[in-house]
Amino acid sequence: MATRPALHERFLDWLASLQVRRPWLVGLLILAVTVPAAYGARGLGLKTDFAELLPENKSSVVEMRRVSQKLTSASTLTIVAQGNDTAALKRFVDEAAPRIRALGPEWVGSVEDGVRDTQQFLETNKYLYAPYDDVKKLHDEVLSRYDYEVSKASGMGDLGLDDEAPPALTGESIKKRVDEARGKAADGNKFPGGYYLGEDGHMIVLMVRTPVEGGSVQRAAELRRRIDGIVAEVNPKSLDASMEVRYTGDFITSVEEYNGVKDDLAHVGVWGVGMVLAVVLLFFLRVRVLIAMALTIGIGLAWTFGMTRLTVGYLNSSTGFLVSIIAGNGINFGIIYMARYLEARRAQGLEVAEAIRIAHKDTWLATLAAAGAAGVAYGSLAVTDFRGFKHFGVIGGMGMFLCWLGTYLALPSILVVSERISPMFKDRNGWQTRARGVYGYLFAWLADKFPRPVVMIGAAAGVVATVMAVQYVRADPMEYNLQNLRNENRGESTARALSTRVDKIVGRMGQDGMAVMVDRLDQVHAYKAEMDQRLAAAPEDQKPFDKVVTAFQLLPDRQGEKLALISEMMDRVQRARAKGFISDKDWQELEPQLPNNLHLLSIADLPERMARPFTEADGTRGRIIYIVPKTGRSIWDARYLELWAASFREVKLPSGEVIKGSGRAVIFADMMQAVRDDAPKAILISLLGTVAVVFLAFRFRRASWAVLGTLVLGVGGLAAFLLLKDIKLNFLNFVAVPITFGVGADYAVNMMKRFQIEPEAKIKSVVIETGGAVILCSLTTMLGYVALMFSTNQAIVSFGMTAGMGEVTTLVAAVLVLPAALAWRARSRRRDATASDRPPAMAVESPSVS
Repeated sequence: MATRPALHERFLDWLASLQVRRPWLVGLLILAVTVPAAYGARGLGLKTDFAELLPENKSSVVEMRRVSQKLTSASTLTIVAQGNDTAALKRFVDEAAPRIRALGPEWVGSVEDGVRDTQQFLETNKYLYAPYDDVKKLHDEVLSRYDYEVSKASGMGDLGLDDEAPPALTGESIKKRVDEARGKAADGNKFPGGYYLGEDGHMIVLMVRTPVEGGSVQRAAELRRRIDGIVAEVNPKSLDASMEVRYTGDFITSVEEYNGVKDDLAHVGVWGVGMVLAVVLLFFLRVRVLIAMALTIGIGLAWTFGMTRLTVGYLNSSTGFLVSIIAGNGINFGIIYMARYLEARRAQGLEVAEAIRIAHKDTWLATLAAAGAAGVAYGSLAVTDFRGFKHFGVIGGMGMFLCWLGTYLALPSILVVSERISPMFKDRNGWQTRARGVYGYLFAWLADKFPRPVVMIGAAAGVVATVMAVQYVRADPMEYNLQNLRNENRGESTARALSTRVDKIVGRMGQDGMAVMVDRLDQVHAYKAEMDQRLAAAPEDQKPFDKVVTAFQLLPDRQGEKLALISEMMDRVQRARAKGFISDKDWQELEPQLPNNLHLLSIADLPERMARPFTEADGTRGRIIYIVPKTGRSIWDARYLELWAASFREVKLPSGEVIKGSGRAVIFADMMQAVRDDAPKAILISLLGTVAVVFLAFRFRRASWAVLGTLVLGVGGLAAFLLLKDIKLNFLNFVAVPITFGVGADYAVNMMKRFQIEPEAKIKSVVIETGGAVILCSLTTMLGYVALMFSTNQAIVSFGMTAGMGEVTTLVAAVLVLPAALAWRARSRRRDATASDRPPAMAVESPSVS
């Protein structure tokens, strides 16, 4: 009595029958799902902020966003006018500035058209900003001169008291002393007329502080449109025919960087998909196969990124280049399926319907196990807290399953339609048939002819690689030079070049430090005192920062004492004037230089330009504090960033209140710690998950151990490569390690499954046929990684190199060492059987892979 087929076999037969009988219906159903998925994928946004890689509830992320929301502006749009007429440049600024301010706070935080208000403020309060000793000296001179004049008027001068008369008080002498005390004499003409005017009067600068970030594409474009409209209204050419207006500032450069990242990702994606499809064509040597594979992987990618839109909602700097990787990995299922289908059609002479059924039956479990192993590898990243890993794992895991599903749902129907239009094998011995499989010939020949040397060399390499892997881990494999993660400088943009020229005119704006925000003004002095104590207590070679800067440091020191001296000095001057000691002519020169209505200054009195770095969006001043990095230490050194971040991450005040800090230093430090914390977890989960998938696929038989041994050999080879090339792990290329577990198992599983399905097949033919397809799978995946090496970002390049080498080592282990081991074992069994006068249990080329 015939055994009833298993449920999965009945389902596969039903699916194959439906795809053969109604391919167009299946195609329409797939199209109905793919079109909305592709539309959704188009709406995926890209977030390049490194804070997007950390968990939303991470203290540093929460604090950074709290501080960012309270700052007055997100970026600066700098308008630069150049021309031959200095007066026309000033008129341009005078006409454009009020119109830009009129755009309102939604678009403009402030407009800086010069330093006139700051100059006036400093001039008015020049006596307060003069050093105390100089004010005291001037005070003493005025009092001495007054006493001299009084004594002289009373006739005391006849007693010889005027032998050394104090210097006379004149407008010129007072102005010179105060200006020298304030240090103004050296650069009083830096800003002629109070404008940001430079390059011999041929360039003027107007700075617009805006809450609109360059990465907010639509709002950034709208702001730029409105600014362009205002410039057009002013009509620079009408003021000076030679005048040209250009733009720079971090608003412009951030737009350039954002577009550069998008272009880079698109560039990498196009190269990756293009190279993957090219190698598919070179393997199968049939255009229709290329079209079928392109459609299949296109469906898988649309489904993947459509689901990404629904589940994650956006891409970040870790996931933006996944198109190339998923294409290279996801097409592998179609390659294995296509190879088996073509073998059934060509070598076995089966009709389309039977070839489809055979391809379903012979490949579904191996490819599903491979997808499961890869999915587990990606899934190991999804369980981490680091969003850079988590999103990578979620999207990659979905991609593997959806590409596998797309292969078995879409590819058979595409093949059926293709065969109905024109049968594929009119000539079964055509040049395409003779040429394909060339990828596996060398490996097949080595495994068949020299199995023992191959295995011995592989085992020795495995031992050496394991030792090197241990050395690599013990030597701290983390990347601490953050310059190795930057974008390569492939030419300076026009905006950046212009920004350098602008800096020479206006100087570097803002504070060179990390912003910390306290809750109340009374906490500022306590915070600074605590930080100063930390700085003093740190060893000389471990000083975490240079200084702490607050808004109160912009105020004159010892104001009360100076005001008392100035008050007494003015009293003597007024009395001298009243007594006639100062003539009308001298008074006209002296009076403009005398202090007038001076009072105790507070941060509320500071002009906008001086107070801007310490001003919040609602106008509150003084709660922002800056921690300035240590001179001589590089902010691109992750070890220093961690030291710097630790110094202000949490500061406990004498009151018991805790002030939290954030910014790029803390964000990067947390990223480094997240990688250290999550890396072992991800690797362990990936390894255990892969082992579980392998054992389930082979039902805990000895073949499982052969696959796992092959995997260990491949991963060890990757670790040895990283040690030899001195490649350090970072927040991006680390992902290649757990992925290699899944990928390495993928190739070994497919090879071993083929040996199990057809145990009577010869080693050479299996390596040529299935091994050739596995090599093609590896090439497509490898090219997906190689495409990353075209990126301008060095972190992405390092990921491509690391993952690509993982492909090489796991491939060699699966298609060379594993077959050689099986061949050697088969020959050993044959010799043993012959020696005992028993017929061999299996031919030389037919290893037992139970």
